[in-house]
Amino acid sequence: MNEYVPQGMVQKQYHWEWVNYFLYRHLQENNPFPKLKAPLNDLLNKQEQQLDALRKLAASLGISSPSATVNIRYNPVLDCIKELHQREYELLQEYTSYHDYFLPVSSYPLGIEELMKSQLAQVNTLTELKAAFGQLFKPQHETQKPDYILEKGYRLTRIATGLTFPTVMTFDPRGAVYVAEAGFAYGTEPGMGRVLRLESDGSFTEIASGFGGPVTGIAWHHGDLYVASGNLGEKPADGCGEIIRVSPDGTRQTIVSGLRTCGDHFTGDILFGPDGKLYFSVGTATNSAVVGLDNMLILKHHPQFHDVPARDLELIGTNFITRDPLSDQPGAAVTGAYHAFGAPSKEGDIVRGRLLANGIIYRCNPDGSHLQIVADGFRNTFGLRFSPMNGKLIVTDHGADPRGSRQIRLDWDKIWEVTPGGWYGFPELFSGLPVTLPHFHAAEQAKPAFLIRNHPPLAAQPLARLQPHSASMKFDICANADFGSPGELYVAQFGESGFEKTEELPGFKVVTVNLDTGQISNFLTNPLGESTKQGPIRPIDVKFNAEGNELYLVDFGLMGKHNPTPGTGSLWKIVKI
Repeated sequence: MNEYVPQGMVQKQYHWEWVNYFLYRHLQENNPFPKLKAPLNDLLNKQEQQLDALRKLAASLGISSPSATVNIRYNPVLDCIKELHQREYELLQEYTSYHDYFLPVSSYPLGIEELMKSQLAQVNTLTELKAAFGQLFKPQHETQKPDYILEKGYRLTRIATGLTFPTVMTFDPRGAVYVAEAGFAYGTEPGMGRVLRLESDGSFTEIASGFGGPVTGIAWHHGDLYVASGNLGEKPADGCGEIIRVSPDGTRQTIVSGLRTCGDHFTGDILFGPDGKLYFSVGTATNSAVVGLDNMLILKHHPQFHDVPARDLELIGTNFITRDPLSDQPGAAVTGAYHAFGAPSKEGDIVRGRLLANGIIYRCNPDGSHLQIVADGFRNTFGLRFSPMNGKLIVTDHGADPRGSRQIRLDWDKIWEVTPGGWYGFPELFSGLPVTLPHFHAAEQAKPAFLIRNHPPLAAQPLARLQPHSASMKFDICANADFGSPGELYVAQFGESGFEKTEELPGFKVVTVNLDTGQISNFLTNPLGESTKQGPIRPIDVKFNAEGNELYLVDFGLMGKHNPTPGTGSLWKIVKI
């Protein structure tokens, strides 16, 4: 295996450890228990030693010292402990990946071994502190939870109701609001989506319909409406998805077709970049590159469908054994990665890369010409935005699940800065970390192993990792200091449940992400999940108006356990007061 360090990996670690130093100081200064002075001093001393080691590593690579402004919002000390534990645990996985994957030999003289030992000791102490403080500050009497919790200084207003499976919104050049109803949700039969315009009285006017669901992206450009249509269940099965341009007179033209959206994941958001080109994404067909019993959409509608890479890959030949639901008689199936269900792979098999592939970010001209791959190796990039701060393309990417033939435990959702031509890990690295790390091994399941021989080098580490199973969907970037901190992301988290036990309800909120420090904070939280009566249920999209002083939120509504309820979606607005 080639030794390398992904772009920005050391810079990020140095930066994060610098932030952690100030968090440890805050923890030490606000410690309510004198007997904890010694272990907290030890944590701070270890942090200073780690910073010194990273300073030397950074100097050897020509990396300058960080200078971050740390946002400390904590009231209870427990919140600071929780954030430190989450950040240090992630960093421990990154340091371990140097030892196990990125620099397995040269990591020793670089001091990575000592860094790992110190980091593990910190994580262990923080684990004990989190458990102890959690018990010490546990509410004596369970109080009734509110329908929603919004950051102080803001007001939430519901402005429209009655939507069925809404997934995305946008504004036209005059500032009018448009919402797309998907026409499909997991648990329903594929149907038709449509685009609606919000009127001043809170009602909607249909302006275009009949798009094969799910509709996942809409955008305006030079007076034309662009729609991403999944066409799930349509033939041919090799590629279902389309990008459709709707002219002001209602004329429609399919400008891109054959997109590989016939499986688990579809297109994400679509938008026009600073270069005037249309950008959009296509997700993977499966959870982790193997068609299994968890892919009933594929097995029911397109049994020959599977993941296709964007570049040539040589397979190791690992196969997976499952029950065969396609056979009339009881039987077993053997399936290889990047193969249709029931088709095994062999060592040395070459899977040819294609332009129409999975796990891709694309761009093309407004008429659909000159379609090209920007980057690959994503799992499901559902949200895309260009930063108003530096013009870089930022995306959200969904983590894998412990389901199917190749199960991945506690994978994070993440935020990437996209480098053209970069490979972002799927299906060998998840959230920037090798799948072989113990962190990803689900209990009583086969340990995940690599599928590809000599896979490409990873482009970068994520800018931030978000809570596993939070289903982080679309997002926007604050550009108006009168609303929030310019450059911070506001991310809609749809929420999932049932995959594996987590400390708290994953998702059902909007979080802010400071890309400078990596800090993630709750902005709008629904602590009741689908039981809420007054607030948003499942946020799926957030967008600022042109002035950046109003944040609009699309609420998908009731999803249930694969039993979504039509007409429960809504549209909300958040303003600063």
